[in-house]
Amino acid sequence: MNWRTLLPLALLATGCSVPPNQVVPFREGVLRAPTYTQATDHCSAKGQTPRWVGKAPAESGVLFQCY
Repeated sequence: MNWRTLLPLALLATGCSVPPNQVVPFREGVLRAPTYTQATDHCSAKGQTPRWVGKAPAESGVLFQCY
């Protein structure tokens, strides 16, 4: 394989990752967001309020539910 084949494959693989500033599912009904503000904005966009569950493992954000 030459670099012209590997470059598009590498770009495709890196483009499929989740951005670090996004709200993502953590477990059943619980979401993870990097900050409290992003969690509040996510729930507000759905017309709901956040319920804080705690800190995410390794302090990678906050855990919450929208209700």
